[in-house]
Amino acid sequence: MSTSVYLPSDEFSGAGPPDLDLAADYLELKAALSANAQSFSEDIVDALEQTAEREYDDVDAEIREREEIAAGAVARMGSRKRVLNTAYPFDIDSQGDTVSFTADQPSPGQAAYLVSLLLSNLRALSPLLNGSPLHPSEPQVQELRQFFQYFATAAIAAEVGGPAWSFGFPRPDGSGFLKKLSDIWAILKDGSVKADPSAPTAPKDDQVDVFAWREQKDGLPGFLLAAAQVATGKNWKDKSIKSHVVNVFPTRWFDRAPVTQMVAYHVVPFARPDEQFRDDVLVLGNVLHRLRVPRRVTEATQLAQKGLRIEALERLDDATAWVRGYVQRARTS
Repeated sequence: MSTSVYLPSDEFSGAGPPDLDLAADYLELKAALSANAQSFSEDIVDALEQTAEREYDDVDAEIREREEIAAGAVARMGSRKRVLNTAYPFDIDSQGDTVSFTADQPSPGQAAYLVSLLLSNLRALSPLLNGSPLHPSEPQVQELRQFFQYFATAAIAAEVGGPAWSFGFPRPDGSGFLKKLSDIWAILKDGSVKADPSAPTAPKDDQVDVFAWREQKDGLPGFLLAAAQVATGKNWKDKSIKSHVVNVFPTRWFDRAPVTQMVAYHVVPFARPDEQFRDDVLVLGNVLHRLRVPRRVTEATQLAQKGLRIEALERLDDATAWVRGYVQRARTS
């Protein structure tokens, strides 16, 4: 059965290095959405041959190039598995030939990975599901983005080892901006919330989607305080809040500004090339991406069992059920 996952050769015909994350995503999507829950490294060779737009003078070089892309994709998946451990919802055989989907009943960490995988391959970002009947509908895309907001909240909670609030609009408790901000700062007790007369009159979240803190028992300021932007669109790298949370947000919404500085985080569903990641952090602050979020989500569920308060954590069950249903529908369509 075809899974309608498409890998165009022109994505790998440029002058730069091949996009091994895209090739790895191709094998993962094929495995997750195929009837037998498997894909094969040879699928990349076949797909690139079928979509080739140029003739090679050297057939052996052509085959070797495609096999190198397939081997690189498998190596990239092996790296993902080593980093994520049980939160990675795939397995690879010892020869690197067969990829198996192993999460028919996904854990929250595995669901976080699968939601990230789908968000990374929406048609505005990737060709893999473009034109496919498996591409999520627009209402489903909105659901996926909301689910990722909840996964991000859990991930930031685990990152700082403390309570977290899902502050991004629309908020899960339906609260208004200043009401929610006041409720959070009633707990943090560093600064007093009051909008400056010049502040926007109808704020949604003012670029901050998650707050989380690591409490100091003495009740004094000077604690770890994370403020995160959750970004899932193509322009995700244009949404840095590093300067905003230091220079704008506290001045705009407090009449007695916190002396505790917010640490900027960016949470994205994308798998990022190692060689580009330093610049991501330079521009955005600390970054949680697809190789970090699922593991932190797993940690968050364990911390919650010990009493840590994480807003909207119960919504992860809805996300997990959605992923399970999506995979099952794809396999029987």
